[in-house]
Amino acid sequence: MRLFGTDGIRGKVNEYPLTAESVLKLAKAASIVLKKKTSINRVVINKDTRLSGYIFEPAITAGLISMGMDVILVGPLPTPALSLLGKSLRADFSIMITASHNPYQDNGLKFFNSNGFKISLEEEIKIEELFFNYDFENHKIKSNSLGKAERLSDAIGRYSEALKQTVEKNIIFNDFKVVLDTANGAAYKVAPQILYELGADLKTINNKPNGTNINLGCGSLYPKKATKELLKRKADIAICLDGDADRVVLIDEKGITLSGEEILYIIANHYVKKKLLKKGSTIVSNEIANYGFEESLKKIGIKLLRVKVGDKNIIEAINKNGYLLGGEPSGHFIFKNHNLVGDGLVTAIKVMNIMKLENKKLSQLKKDINMFEVVEINQNIDRELFLVKQEKLYKDLVKIINNKKILYSIRPSGTEPLLRVNLQYDKRSIKVNLIKNLKFKIIKTISDAC
Repeated sequence: MRLFGTDGIRGKVNEYPLTAESVLKLAKAASIVLKKKTSINRVVINKDTRLSGYIFEPAITAGLISMGMDVILVGPLPTPALSLLGKSLRADFSIMITASHNPYQDNGLKFFNSNGFKISLEEEIKIEELFFNYDFENHKIKSNSLGKAERLSDAIGRYSEALKQTVEKNIIFNDFKVVLDTANGAAYKVAPQILYELGADLKTINNKPNGTNINLGCGSLYPKKATKELLKRKADIAICLDGDADRVVLIDEKGITLSGEEILYIIANHYVKKKLLKKGSTIVSNEIANYGFEESLKKIGIKLLRVKVGDKNIIEAINKNGYLLGGEPSGHFIFKNHNLVGDGLVTAIKVMNIMKLENKKLSQLKKDINMFEVVEINQNIDRELFLVKQEKLYKDLVKIINNKKILYSIRPSGTEPLLRVNLQYDKRSIKVNLIKNLKFKIIKTISDAC
């Protein structure tokens, strides 16, 4: 793939392909590929709070209108709001302008089909083929067939009401102290509104976006500020969203940050108790999910299916096999009985529901999961060199790691020029010096190769 990665298109603003000219052309290509045969020619566009949204929102709008598509603008709102609104507004497809957890200098595009799901690999390939090969100069739309654009005035209200429906009946959060970090991102307005209306005793931080402070030392990647505020207020939980609010990190009342696997375990364990999940059922995570998590699931009678990294692979497995839920260590969680797109706030509300229903602190809910030690190596690579040398590099790395007591995965990042190596082990069976030496050798081998 020349443009698309594991989660849409992402890159530096004003560098190819994230230029106004390229994005306009991408919008035209998408309109040809994703327009439905029996269509009302409608596209919904959302964005986060990046300064460059002011470049890409009008560029995409112009490209779509020039192809005869009507545009409804709804942002800034979380990515999952776009999936929900796209379906309710009967859009042919939807586009989210975001680089998720990346800094403001980056931006990107995520495409969703008429059912609110991320578009398929085949559709991404078709869009790329048109982008590079189609003669848009000679694709003329008559003046009376051009589209038009409007901004949806009640977008926040529609999304807010949908999320409030995820709260269990008869549950109120009036005695719940909550710290919310919106990462100065897409949820800066709607997330505090929803939690306030649910009755939480709420303290919101990092909810004053200025175009350049999205994800800046805050949110799901940098939970220290939220932890400090939680301990100061003696709160029950802290909720840290990322820039487009599709992922979440939770912090317990002791100030300990939960991993994605711990959150998924808490939900799965509760579902088993409530008989929403039967013993022998399967949930989904990705190839780098903690193996201690998998062992803990086995103890409660739940199997784990591992898929490739990327929440759309989780969604595909859930759709294909009818599984109830899945999630990634990074903080994306998918629920079959809710909008099938990762929604950080939905996940947080579900965990708050469980805390109330079981009358337990967050730290108590996670006490039965035993995690393996994890070493994450993210080494910069030259992508062109990597493509040439990847086969030999993989073989060399496997030889270095060769240890039956160490579980590993090796994969290139879909969003950055990095090779990611994930090592996992039971700390009782591996010496610290062995891991240090192994890490040094892995970094050297990758840097020498590319």
